[in-house]
Amino acid sequence: MKLSNPILVKEMRTRMRGKRAFIVLTGYILVLSAIIGLIYLVFTKNAPPSILNTAGRVLSAVLIYVQMGLICLIAPTFSSSAISSEREQETFGLLIATLARPSTILIGKLGASLSYLMLTLLGSLPLIALTYSLGGVDMIDIVKSYLVMMVAGVTFCSVSFYWSTLIRRGVLAQLVSIVTVIFLVAAMPALAMFLTSLAMNFANGPTTGFLNVTFLMLRTNPFAAITYLIIPGVPNPPNSVWFHTVPLWITQVLFYVGLTTLSIFLSLRRLNSVRKWL
Repeated sequence: MKLSNPILVKEMRTRMRGKRAFIVLTGYILVLSAIIGLIYLVFTKNAPPSILNTAGRVLSAVLIYVQMGLICLIAPTFSSSAISSEREQETFGLLIATLARPSTILIGKLGASLSYLMLTLLGSLPLIALTYSLGGVDMIDIVKSYLVMMVAGVTFCSVSFYWSTLIRRGVLAQLVSIVTVIFLVAAMPALAMFLTSLAMNFANGPTTGFLNVTFLMLRTNPFAAITYLIIPGVPNPPNSVWFHTVPLWITQVLFYVGLTTLSIFLSLRRLNSVRKWL
């Protein structure tokens, strides 16, 4: 990412100097702090001493889960109107007609969205350091969980940017982006659980094919990857399914990296086709 990119510099200044950046980041940290504070208050007042020893693991898990949920909600909004807003303001034709290459436009628009996403994630580091100081969780698991969240956020921004290149209305592009994120993080696990419950009605139990499909769907879910990282005692996939020796978070990260690459490739093709048409 080149800082000499004029579109990136313009987008960064617009995002970081406006009120929205301050409000979103402050609200993000306040929500996380309030949730962690309330849970810790309940722990200290009502939990027995044996449970207090697990406060660090519980608070870390809650913090990471809430962050992942907030990323699913706010990451699509960062880039879903990157190109749609240019069309609505009737400045997209001028942007395409300049000497800026499509890759420069993509890096500038998407890079500004990703930088703001990383700022929100890094803003929660003091909170995760506080929960880590209570003990009960390994630092390597926290690092892996943050990697899962970062990759998921990058994927959501990339997919939203692609929808922005296809859809002319910013509100509609944002709605489609949110629906896509919901499908990735909620619909696929729900379908996997439905297939599992359906397979339970078979005379001989779930077949190997059903198990493979179910666990492949779960391997694409960031919440499932975080669960396998920070919650002890979660059972591993049975030896009969594919990739049972590969940690779940690795396959999830690889799947999202592939989805990000595909979204960026399609976005570049779309910008190139528009430029040739003009």
